[in-house]
Amino acid sequence: MTLKKYISFETASKDLWVLNPDQKYYEKLKRLFILWNKLNPQKPVRGIKKFRNYNDFMKYKIKF
Repeated sequence: MTLKKYISFETASKDLWVLNPDQKYYEKLKRLFILWNKLNPQKPVRGIKKFRNYNDFMKYKIKF
């Protein structure tokens, strides 16, 4: 992968735009999400939790 130098942030952000994505783009995106899921394997907690007070909620939040 080559390095690119940009004059401004606007030109750098426009270079990331994909106006006409092809199948290869979607495969890269899929691999990126798979990698992200491996780096952050935390699964969402299902259901509704009920807490007696705010302190119990904060303890639970820190835990997950």
